[in-house]
Amino acid sequence: MYSRPVSLFGVVMLLVFSFPALSGAQGQDNAAASPMVSFEEAVRTALSNAREVRLAAQDVRITTEGRTVAAARRLPRLDASGDYTALSEPPSAFILGSAIQTADKNIWRARLTAEQTIYDFGRIRSRVDQAEARTDNAVRQEGLARERQALDVISAFLSAKRADELRQVAEESLATAKDHRRVAGDQYEFGVVAKNDVLAADVQVANAESALIIAENQVELSRSRLALRMGYPGDRSLTPAPGPFPVPPEGAPPLSESLRAALEKRNELHAQGAVIREGEAAVSAARTEFAPTFFGQGGYSYETNELNPHKSVFSILLGGKVNLFSGFADEASLRQARLTVDRRKETLGKLQDEIALEVKASHLFVTEAEKRKAVAEVAVARAEENLRIQNDRYKEGLAISTEVLDAQTLLTRAKVDRQNAAYDLHEARYRLLAARGELLDFLAPLIVAGR
Repeated sequence: MYSRPVSLFGVVMLLVFSFPALSGAQGQDNAAASPMVSFEEAVRTALSNAREVRLAAQDVRITTEGRTVAAARRLPRLDASGDYTALSEPPSAFILGSAIQTADKNIWRARLTAEQTIYDFGRIRSRVDQAEARTDNAVRQEGLARERQALDVISAFLSAKRADELRQVAEESLATAKDHRRVAGDQYEFGVVAKNDVLAADVQVANAESALIIAENQVELSRSRLALRMGYPGDRSLTPAPGPFPVPPEGAPPLSESLRAALEKRNELHAQGAVIREGEAAVSAARTEFAPTFFGQGGYSYETNELNPHKSVFSILLGGKVNLFSGFADEASLRQARLTVDRRKETLGKLQDEIALEVKASHLFVTEAEKRKAVAEVAVARAEENLRIQNDRYKEGLAISTEVLDAQTLLTRAKVDRQNAAYDLHEARYRLLAARGELLDFLAPLIVAGR
């Protein structure tokens, strides 16, 4: 029985598997030596090696020292100084018409002073509040950096697992194509089919081999991406450990509950809240510039002047100071601080709106992936049955070669869709956790248990 020519474009496009990039060498030798890494180890290593996380941790330490600097103004300031004075002539004064020496020509002096702010109408308190808000913001930014890094490495881990399973699909597709080539060859030898059936089967095998080469290349590339996300050089290769890996629980919570959780737990919102508190403290600090500052000062001085009967002197001073005019800078600073707070509050509202959309989108992606996975499971079962029927009909001379090749293409497409839907679902669930602000909470016991 003769067949019509098969369309090759659809076969090639389906067997490419929609990989995100096609570049680089196949790298099978590197893949053979690629060390295994578990899910927990990948996340733990990424969080410890990532430069973004280390930079954020340094910011926390820097702002903590800033709080110490701000609070230091509550303590007295101690200063010690000394000097040596050498004169060409001794100091003198005319007394009753005679020049009387009043000090030595050369004098050593030493001083020790202590100054303490007694009351400044909350100026120091405002500076401390600003520093504490900066520290809180830095802590939240560190948590946000850890969350982003964890999500990046999880995505890379899932991509590597996906690429490996899509390679298996390519291997199965190649085996199926070779089996059909064998059948077509036998049929041709017996004179049942024409030569073009064998040629079409050869093309199908070549396309499957090409797709397998691409799949193997993507496996190696995805493993290098995983190594890069874990903080290693991009030319390294790490293989995800085989077998199951931790996944979030099935079934998304109600959207309203996720929105509530996100507004309570998202680090971005807490960080912006800290920025607002810093601005409010800046308003208080600007307001205190109109108030006086009261201080006390005590000191001790000593000099080697032999003509001074009181070489050692103690002193105490109580005083206050207030700025009377600064070119309207204080008023402008206060207005500026208030406007800054208003702007930061608007930013918080905008951020809340964006997070609400992100949470809704995450819910929709989970629902979409669940439905796609269910549909793909049914499609695979039906595609397998369809291929079995077409193979039997072809052997009996009731089907043409194109029908068998189309059935193979349908099965490959269904398997690819199933694997993509499964891993899209895993990633969507992790992104929903991140959108709710619960990703690190979910990972914490896994990372600790994996040590």
